[in-house]
Amino acid sequence: MIFLVDLPAPVHGMSNVNLAMTQLAKCAGLKPKIINTVPSYLSSIYPGIIWNSVKALHTFYCYIYLIISLLLSRRNTVYRPINGGIGQIYDLIYILISHLFGAKLYIHHHSFRYLNNKSRLFIILNKFAGHSATHIVLGEKMADLLQSLYGIERSQIKTISNLAFLESKKTRYSGISETLQLGHLANLSTEKGVGLFIDICDLLAGLNVNFAAKIAGPFTNKRTEKLVLDALKKNPQIQYIGPLYGDKKHSFYAALDCFIFPSKYKNEAEPLVLYEAAMHGVFLIGTQCGCMQEVIGRLGGYSVNDNDHTAENLADAIQREFRNNELVNRRKLKRVDKFWHQKAYSEETAISLMDEMKNYDLPKTH
Repeated sequence: MIFLVDLPAPVHGMSNVNLAMTQLAKCAGLKPKIINTVPSYLSSIYPGIIWNSVKALHTFYCYIYLIISLLLSRRNTVYRPINGGIGQIYDLIYILISHLFGAKLYIHHHSFRYLNNKSRLFIILNKFAGHSATHIVLGEKMADLLQSLYGIERSQIKTISNLAFLESKKTRYSGISETLQLGHLANLSTEKGVGLFIDICDLLAGLNVNFAAKIAGPFTNKRTEKLVLDALKKNPQIQYIGPLYGDKKHSFYAALDCFIFPSKYKNEAEPLVLYEAAMHGVFLIGTQCGCMQEVIGRLGGYSVNDNDHTAENLADAIQREFRNNELVNRRKLKRVDKFWHQKAYSEETAISLMDEMKNYDLPKTH
C-alpha cells in the first residue's frame, strides 16, 4: 500500500487529515509506504515562487519514487488526496502512473472547487482513475455532486467525515450566564465570515442584547486586520484575543454559548472548527457552504444560505434560540451526546475503510 500524501509542514486542514489517515492506517495494522508529496523540509519558504519551483522538482522526484515503489512492491493499493485547483495537474500524473501499474486507487476529496463548477481537469483525472477507483468524500452533498457532474457511480463513493480524524478532548463547558457569549475562530478573513460576524454583533448591540463577543485567530491580510480593529473601537462588546492553540483554544470554545461561522468561502468543505466547538456543546450558527448545512444540522445547530440578509437572519436566530432556552446546560448536554455519537460513527466508517484497503492490498500475482 502506498500513501501519496501532503504532510505537515506546511500545516493546514488537508495536511492534518492526511497525517491522521497515515496514523489510522498504522493503528489498523496496515504498513503503508508513505511518500510525502510536498517538500516539508523547506516549509519555511512557503508560500511563494521559490516554494512552487522546489515543489515542482520534488514532485518529479516523487513520480520516480512512485514508479520504483510500484515496480518493487508486492502490493497494489494507492491512496491519494487530490488538490482542489491547478494542483490537480500533479495529481493527474500520480493517478495515471498508479492506473498503468494496475493499482487499486483511493481518491480522497477535500475541496468543492471542482464541484461548484465542472472542471475539465477533473474530467481528465477521473478518466485516468477509471471505474474501479474508490472516491472518499466528506458528506452527501459531495457525493451527489460527483455523481451528477461527473457520472461517478454511487457504488464507487464512500462518505467519511473529517470528524473521524479530530483529536478527542474531554468535554468542557461553563454554566449559562446572563451575558450571551458569542465566538468566532478562523484564519480571519471576510471570506471565512469575520465581517458578517461583526455585522451580527452590531445588529445585536442595536437591539440592546446583553452579549460579549470574542474573535480569535490570525489575520490573513492587513485589510481584515483593519476591519476587526475598527470594529473593536466601534463596539466595546467585541474583543479580539488573537490566535489560539491547544488547551487555550478548547477553553475558548468551552466558555461560549454560540459559535458563529458565517463562511462565504465558495470552496468551503467541512470546517473542523464546527466540530471543535460542538465537542463542548456549543450551539452552532452558520451558513450552508460546502458540507456545512449537513454538519450543523446533525449537531443540532442552525444554518442559512448566504445572501444579502445573512447577518439579519443569523442575528434573529441567535435571539430566538436564546429565548427558547436552547443555550441552557441541559441542551448543551444533548448536543454533546450528538457530537460523540457522530464521532463514533465517523470513526467506525474510517476503520471500515481501512479494513477494505487491507483486503484490496493483496500480493501481486506474477
